[in-house]
Amino acid sequence: MKNINVGIANLIISEKLKNTYFNDSINEESKKTAIDFFKVLKNSPILQLEFKVFNNIENKHIENDIIATRYIDNNIKLFEVFTIEEIDNERERIKSLITETKPIFDEKYNGKLKLYNSIDSLIKESISDYNDIDVDELHESFSFVLNHIKSPKEKIIENINDIELIDDYVIETAINIFNSKYESLNEEEKDLIQKITKSTEKEKFELFESYKKETIELLSNLKINEDNQNIDKAINKINKMIYESYDIKIDDDIVNLYELKRELI
Repeated sequence: MKNINVGIANLIISEKLKNTYFNDSINEESKKTAIDFFKVLKNSPILQLEFKVFNNIENKHIENDIIATRYIDNNIKLFEVFTIEEIDNERERIKSLITETKPIFDEKYNGKLKLYNSIDSLIKESISDYNDIDVDELHESFSFVLNHIKSPKEKIIENINDIELIDDYVIETAINIFNSKYESLNEEEKDLIQKITKSTEKEKFELFESYKKETIELLSNLKINEDNQNIDKAINKINKMIYESYDIKIDDDIVNLYELKRELI
């Protein structure tokens, strides 16, 4: 593909990995590509910033025009310390991981692709030389991004099939789990991974709260027979755990609660 940014690359890799995962097999090539992608990101401050900004804008909801505009500006301004050449050079590192010569998406991804390309345009136009700025492109891209941020995200989620809601960050969690436990996963563990990756935000919140409540109850019962300060600390720590939508730690928190609960039973 000619035009690759972090958003599009992440979508392509996530889609390929998701397709193999839900076919009950993890394709080694797809898994390796995903792992290599995250390695490149972790070693590139520019790509890390791009990943963060794309994620910020994609998942943000602000109704007020002025505040939403300021939010967009504050994110895009983060790139002012870089040049277009520096950004393009870093993108070449992820472009080499994409073997597709044309888009592999169907129409359901048109909105995402338009958003990623619009953010891309805002970044490049913001650091272009004054005489090279495409005013029409800048205006069209900004309008699209602004309208996206003003759109309630819960309504968007409700209109999408659950299987399409694979959180980009969950892919890394799934890879880590499969790398260490794939051969020894029991049916309950496989079911947990399915729940995490397929759940809507509401279902994931209910799963989180359920594990949290059950784990605290088990620890409280344990404390009756064993007065241990570590038990109090564990209960206090779990009580402070809060579910926040789109938080990259949520999936890890759910897995950790599940494993702690299993050890206490």
